Amino acid sequence: MRRTLATILGITAGAWWMGVQADSSVLAVRLGANDVVALAKFYDAAFGLKTIDHVGEPPTEIIMRYGANVAAAKAGNSPEFLVQKREGGNAADPIPHAIFHVSDINATVAAAKAAGATMKGEVQTTKIGGAPIKIAQMTDPDGNALEVMELPKGTDHLPH
Repeated sequence: MRRTLATILGITAGAWWMGVQADSSVLAVRLGANDVVALAKFYDAAFGLKTIDHVGEPPTEIIMRYGANVAAAKAGNSPEFLVQKREGGNAADPIPHAIFHVSDINATVAAAKAAGATMKGEVQTTKIGGAPIKIAQMTDPDGNALEVMELPKGTDHLPH
């Protein structure tokens, strides 16, 4: 009887544990850089990310976050962008990339191009969840793939 009760309690506890999930959210995006300082300047100019910290001198990694200025970025809680020294040249795999939600895709594309991004095609509109989503794909000056999305006005997430 004890063995049966222990088995039932063990199975119940295991089933409960499997059903429990921790809350999760995006903490950071890591991007490779041949020149960490130069690439951080690109992300500031193109997307408004501010440098909040760095590792090493000269920096081998720069930590960036959104904010009106550095103090606001340090105090904020947006996901961080980690621009890290890449060993061995340009990015080889275009799948890992950052995706930015932007309010004006044309202005963002213009800023990114002016800061050194290279477009991969033109801005396209694709239906996701029945909603028209404007999408542009590009690479940053170090070859990292980037994607920017403009959602319909009044929408703050993809309609899945």
